[in-house]
Amino acid sequence: MYTKLLLMAHLFSSYGNLPHLIVVRSDLKQIKPSVSSPKNQQTTSKGSLQDMLLALGVRETGIQSGAKQYMFENPDLGFLGKYQFAEVLLIRLGYYQANVYYGHGSNKNYWQGRWTGKNGIDSKVKFLNSPQVQEKAIREAFAVYWQDINNILKTQGKSINDYLGQKKTFNDKGKSKTITITISGILAGAHLRSPDKVVQLLSSGKVSYDEFGTSILEYVEEFGGYEITLKDFSSL
Repeated sequence: MYTKLLLMAHLFSSYGNLPHLIVVRSDLKQIKPSVSSPKNQQTTSKGSLQDMLLALGVRETGIQSGAKQYMFENPDLGFLGKYQFAEVLLIRLGYYQANVYYGHGSNKNYWQGRWTGKNGIDSKVKFLNSPQVQEKAIREAFAVYWQDINNILKTQGKSINDYLGQKKTFNDKGKSKTITITISGILAGAHLRSPDKVVQLLSSGKVSYDEFGTSILEYVEEFGGYEITLKDFSSL
């Protein structure tokens, strides 16, 4: 869930206004991760990007499969669909516009703004009933997460490549947890907690939690080890 913890003010000051935050392929081509390097891959793969997304959909909705995943709306905070999209993320991806949204003047995702018509989506109902668009949007989101994480790390003289394949030990509420850093785990962690929280985790070991108490480490570990490369989500 890409929530208020995205710290939009930080991103605005770092990268400019929302329209400039949308990733384009030319931007991504400038980032050249050695994703095929052995040190960046776990010895045993859990599967492909599609396998990861199947598992992520179940985790996000609690529904095993089918159309009901795409139509699911969180009853507490109003996240939408198979991947529990937030207003701020769909604003970022160009599907939605609003001046007031969750984390920016609102205590939940009310969806009272305007849908832009991107990919034919002009309403919340249309989005919930458009599995293909949701599948495209999550890949667009991964591209955004990847770029944001690299942009923030760049200010520290680092990149995602500096961490891939490393085994890092974290303190999660007093419990020690060692996790191998992988592309899929990083992307899942960013989806739960935002790119800046992933950077904090990688650079300083700071563990964060979502509104329901879910640790970012749960996602980094649970969804780590899928065989994913940049091409899987940057060729949109």
